[in-house]
Amino acid sequence: MMELSDNAAAALENLRETQGVPQDQGTRLTADRVQEGNLALRLEFVEEIPETDQVIEQAGTEVHLDEIVVAPLEDAVMDVQDTKEGLAFVFRTQTA
Repeated sequence: MMELSDNAAAALENLRETQGVPQDQGTRLTADRVQEGNLALRLEFVEEIPETDQVIEQAGTEVHLDEIVVAPLEDAVMDVQDTKEGLAFVFRTQTA
């Protein structure tokens, strides 16, 4: 199952705080299908979480995974990376 790095968990909590997102809203990773079957991932804060979502947790931060992203990201770690525009969420392959 996908994992969440400590840095990604901290960045999500920081994003929640700076955007003024209430603690009762869940963090959800979902996607839209785009050309050739690829997925365009979307991270959002939502009031209602579908029962079909899977949940990952790191350092008290939960991310709900839409069932459309579970299989494609099963061996991934959600992390953060510094870019010219600031921090960006990235997905890396899990190492044993």
